Amino acid sequence: MKKNLLKKTVAITLALSTLFAMTACGAQGEKAEAAGESGAKKVTFAYRNTGAWPVYGEDDNGNPTGYDIEVLREVDKLLPDYEFEFVGTSYDDAYIGMEAGNYDAALTNAFWTEERAEKYLISEQNLGASVLVLVKTADNAAVKNLKDLHDTGLELAPLLAGNGMYYVVKQYNEDNPDAQVEIKTTDDSTYVAGSVEEVVAGKYDAAIFTKPQFESSVVSEEGDLHEYLDKISYSEFTLAETYPMFSKNLGEDFLKAYNDALVEVVKSGKASEISNQFFDYDIFNYQYE
Repeated sequence: MKKNLLKKTVAITLALSTLFAMTACGAQGEKAEAAGESGAKKVTFAYRNTGAWPVYGEDDNGNPTGYDIEVLREVDKLLPDYEFEFVGTSYDDAYIGMEAGNYDAALTNAFWTEERAEKYLISEQNLGASVLVLVKTADNAAVKNLKDLHDTGLELAPLLAGNGMYYVVKQYNEDNPDAQVEIKTTDDSTYVAGSVEEVVAGKYDAAIFTKPQFESSVVSEEGDLHEYLDKISYSEFTLAETYPMFSKNLGEDFLKAYNDALVEVVKSGKASEISNQFFDYDIFNYQYE
């Protein structure tokens, strides 16, 4: 009796094992077939998920959105061979993770620099642009730009080393050798959040922000630095084009396909429409004083 029972148990176990194996193989086959049919290569964008709204961020349900992300979704529609995915993270992790192979692109409102062009793939067509704001104390309201900053002898707060704003000032200095602004640098990627306080305290005379960053942190009543708004003056003084930084592992074929699709999205007016939706102005036709 025991031997017969054992034989039956073994037979049932083997049958179930075979069934599970066939089911698993079938499921894996279906996934492989589906992947083979689509043939789409996933491209993962790591975006900075704090302090950059409405350039990018999350909606009330935690879904990635914002100007950059919605324009990239329009680009993705024109690229059947690729599928874009967006992952929120920190500024530093976007680049560290890309170099480690965790992400394919860093979406950080980055400006073009020679160093970045050597290290990453950068498209010819810009994704958007950042309006830059010069922040001063209220009694220096007449200082509107970097030339005024030089002429009045005012001191600029440190800039993040290697950051796009650093290169904006560096380029200005190269173009204006007789009216240069001294550049101090910092390695603290979070420092800019404290520069308004230092301007108000008199440690430095001026600081540079992007318009969305300044409006969300200082102008907005919910901003962390809103309490300083009535103690400062500010003026928009230039425009800097922005780009995703792509891993070179994606290759030149991807970059060309991406660039061509982005050009189409911009020419169609869709990028301008999205800009008006998130910024209340068209970044591709923006006029500043």
